[in-house]
Amino acid sequence: MRPIDTPQFVSRSAFRFFSGTFLSKVTGMLRDMAMAFYFGTSPALAAFLLTFRFVYLARRLFGESLLHQGFIPHFEEKRAENSKRAAVFFRDLFWSMVVFLLGLVFLGEIVLSIFNGEVVRLASLMLPAVFFICLFGFCTGLLQSERSFFVPSVAPALSNIVWILGVFLLKALPLSRAAEGLAITLSIAFFLQWTMTIPKMWAFLKQHLSVKEIFKVSLFSSEIRTLVRPLMLGMIGVASVQINSALDGIFGHFASSEGPAYLWYAIRIQQLPLALFGIALSSALLPSLSRAHKQGNRKHYFSLLTFARKRAFALIFPCMIGIFVLGLSSINLLFGRGDFSSVATMQTTLCLWSYGLGLLSMVLVQIYAPAFYAKKDYRTPMLGFVYSTILNILLNALFVFYFKMGAFSIALATSIASTANLFYLYQKLEKPKESWSSSRRVAIPTLLVGGIVMAFGHWGLGDLSLMLGSKDILFPRQLTEQALHFFSQTGLYFALFFLLCKLFQAEDILNLYSSKVAQRKSIS
Repeated sequence: MRPIDTPQFVSRSAFRFFSGTFLSKVTGMLRDMAMAFYFGTSPALAAFLLTFRFVYLARRLFGESLLHQGFIPHFEEKRAENSKRAAVFFRDLFWSMVVFLLGLVFLGEIVLSIFNGEVVRLASLMLPAVFFICLFGFCTGLLQSERSFFVPSVAPALSNIVWILGVFLLKALPLSRAAEGLAITLSIAFFLQWTMTIPKMWAFLKQHLSVKEIFKVSLFSSEIRTLVRPLMLGMIGVASVQINSALDGIFGHFASSEGPAYLWYAIRIQQLPLALFGIALSSALLPSLSRAHKQGNRKHYFSLLTFARKRAFALIFPCMIGIFVLGLSSINLLFGRGDFSSVATMQTTLCLWSYGLGLLSMVLVQIYAPAFYAKKDYRTPMLGFVYSTILNILLNALFVFYFKMGAFSIALATSIASTANLFYLYQKLEKPKESWSSSRRVAIPTLLVGGIVMAFGHWGLGDLSLMLGSKDILFPRQLTEQALHFFSQTGLYFALFFLLCKLFQAEDILNLYSSKVAQRKSIS
């Protein structure tokens, strides 16, 4: 018997996703530390990171979010009718994806061969990686529908380890050659990442189909054609976000030759809580919302949505304030050595702060968008994504070319646009009447603690966060001093935070760490 989609079940699923994602993010941080130490923020590395944004664009368009949004609700609908029919639908879509992606890579190589340039050369070397990363993104949709959240979330750790090995093997080469070597390494890394999803995918197919039926190819079947319209709407929405992300790197290059590297290192830290909590909740939520909507259980549908919103705020708002309090010390501890200069530390911190402004809105968008996808309403989130992208591009152009504000302004534009997107989705969302009082009991102690720790860092430790932006600042380069700044502020932040949450009776926080969380009322 399949488990019931209670808020507690969604929470446990999100925790499994969190556990795997945490391992992936730790290895990803080690990867970024290795790149920062050996390659710094050099223009060659910036070109590599800019090109890599387009690989992620392909993953999001053709592998992950797009097919999750269209695939999961449709798959759950077919499974409710007949499990074997759902398996046939997945089989046909999988083989159709294989053929489509092979054609896409082949066509891409032909087009790129016409042009010249460093970014074009790197893109040509990275294209085979697109095939494997897109298949991985697609297969995770099946695993999540099968309530397997750990494997798809931990698989990127394997690709990160391969990437780290590539950095060590290539560190002695000239930077341009090293960047080309890393581009080739990505194909190996993403192939291994995809292979981790194969056993569970094969087990699902074997459960419902014979081996002969599994390899009975039916490309672009009628079941798949029914998804064309929602997938196209989803593509526009996802494309707007990911194309904007790729354009951010281009704008960053106009702002500074090292701008894409500053933005990369900053967003890797900002995306840590986004991936650990926001995407974990979103990934666990969509299949459950789809099943609740299919069953016509509006009360359960709304209870899941309210639970996810409250849980997201309780987890993310403290992280958002923590970015401002601990941002400088964390970047200096992680990257502030080797070829990563004090200027790079300052510029990356400014980018991190700017991204941090939009962290909460980005996570809440991840929560609210599945509420529309579960109902097969792809138009509303698509419009929100498109409007926010247009705003983002306009702000990027204004900040970079008119005000000449530097790379951090690109992150600032992203945060403003994500907040506008959240406002649009919230206005369109069918939602129950709910109280935000519990969220206020989280916000007030968080802000108080943030101010106290910021003051302690400035006057007690000589932390330079309040002076950021001044010229000729030299940050500590000794590991012991860097660690002292970070861990003393972090320890004080969390100690005071939990103390004040208890005083303010912030149940959304206390329930996260209570052994009785499963017995407490999650929905007010």
